[in-house]
Amino acid sequence: MSRHNVRVKARTPHGFIKTAFKSKVDDQHEKLHMFTKVVMEKQVLRERYIKLMNDAERAVGRKEAIYLLRDAEIIWQKINS
Repeated sequence: MSRHNVRVKARTPHGFIKTAFKSKVDDQHEKLHMFTKVVMEKQVLRERYIKLMNDAERAVGRKEAIYLLRDAEIIWQKINS
């Protein structure tokens, strides 16, 4: 019998290969958690942006609020980049 046709399960210091797969799942979970955190932070910024723009229009009037909107547009682009 040739050795080339035999499959052998290799052992890692912590057990079988199955434990290596578990760390892969943990990494994916961590990446998903970080992605979710970033999305939530951006959503909070978007809500704050809309609230500030509504308050600006009520406080200073439509024309002045337009100038504020132009400045805020620069900030908005930085948030979404």
